[in-house]
Amino acid sequence: MKSYWLLPILLLAAAAGCSMPVLYDTAGRPVKDPQFQAHADWLWLAVDSGAGGIRVVVEMQMAAPGGEVRSWDAAGLRLWTGDGKPLAPTRFRRSNVRCWPDAPRGARCRGTPDDPKYCIWQMQPWESECYYILCAEFALDQLPNPDEPIVVRVGSLLKVLQLAAAR
Repeated sequence: MKSYWLLPILLLAAAAGCSMPVLYDTAGRPVKDPQFQAHADWLWLAVDSGAGGIRVVVEMQMAAPGGEVRSWDAAGLRLWTGDGKPLAPTRFRRSNVRCWPDAPRGARCRGTPDDPKYCIWQMQPWESECYYILCAEFALDQLPNPDEPIVVRVGSLLKVLQLAAAR
């Protein structure tokens, strides 16, 4: 028996999985109806306007080498649009550091299962497994032009994002 309905369901599920995640502002409230969104690697951005004005909410997944937060991450955070001047965040919050997997040690497997030393007990690198979420809000005077990129600087890292209309 052929399942002709399976392919459309799989395509819809794949499309839903690739959509932008819901971003949360610094107070932990979801940004429900953003006008623009952008994403690049470890950074998500939403432009929102309301009674409080125009704001840009940025969420970043930051590495925490050795489970430690680097102090410059929030201090060097800036955002600018087009030819505008770099803006400092009006508010920000940082989540607790999380490490994946939960245990710092575990079995890692390599080679073939026929090899008696297939799985060995070893240290797992902390650097690639610990992270935290940095959330920041920036106040803008006007809505950004979607044709101009938005630049986010975190410490010495620069990310250039292109805005897209929110769906």
